[in-house]
Amino acid sequence: MIRSIFFLLLLQIFLFTNSYSQSVQEKRQFEIKVAGIKIGDLEAQQVKENLNTNYSLKSSVSFWFFGKLFVDFLINAKYGEDRLLNSIADLKSNRGEFLSTIIWKKNFYEVDANTYKFENTDPVKESIDLSVSKLYFKKPKHNQLLISETYGLVSLVKEVEPNVFEIEIDGNRNQFHYKGDELDKVIIQNPIKNYVIQRVY
Repeated sequence: MIRSIFFLLLLQIFLFTNSYSQSVQEKRQFEIKVAGIKIGDLEAQQVKENLNTNYSLKSSVSFWFFGKLFVDFLINAKYGEDRLLNSIADLKSNRGEFLSTIIWKKNFYEVDANTYKFENTDPVKESIDLSVSKLYFKKPKHNQLLISETYGLVSLVKEVEPNVFEIEIDGNRNQFHYKGDELDKVIIQNPIKNYVIQRVY
């Protein structure tokens, strides 16, 4: 099982990085801030090729909180004809390394989610056309179903204000703010201090 997961990771990264020359690629840059202070960067990327679309989020955060903390995070999600086919969320930090995978198996998603103080292997028995990484390029609809690549949990997207969409994942409410159809910022709820992912124009 572990070998097949790592093979899938390597295969997906290989296919993802070697498709640029034949694909339509778009990148968006964001800064990660706490209380207005920058603590890291995030790059969102969309690559379209034929009927498939790959989304990736790559972030690096480093800050001091009763000691140096760092988190490097990578999400890759592959879609075929608007259905999520598979995703990988790889997190490395000074509190451990964690890997979550979601794989479509003809009529359900096989979930193996492992992140900080959280594990989930419950299958998802419905096709999903939206995940967190896709929100960086696609404005959602009210009451649309979303799956988290990190937690493997399904949530309803709620439009709480015009162009402001909220999702609740593992008890935390995160807001995605759009300008027109493009994502401007994300407010991530945290028990200690909320942080903001702000687009750099």
